[in-house]
Amino acid sequence: MGTFVRWIQKAMMSKKARCPEEEHWLELVRLMLDGQTTEEETSYVIDHVEGCYRCYDNYDLEKEIREAIKNKSINLKVSDALIARINNEIKA
Repeated sequence: MGTFVRWIQKAMMSKKARCPEEEHWLELVRLMLDGQTTEEETSYVIDHVEGCYRCYDNYDLEKEIREAIKNKSINLKVSDALIARINNEIKA
């Protein structure tokens, strides 16, 4: 049902139309992809993406970007000094 609803929205809405919940929703998506949301927040994100094509596109893009970064960083060689510096910054 979600796919059909998103298709109808995309066909009928202006390309400039924005979701009124987009900013808050996108923040929750980023937290969810980092594994930092509650079950209630995760449920809200999933329910919202099923009925909003704008947010579905944003979710898909965010997920693709994270996958690309993850795949690129697998073979990345980083010095021990840089790792230590980053860890120190995180702890501060």
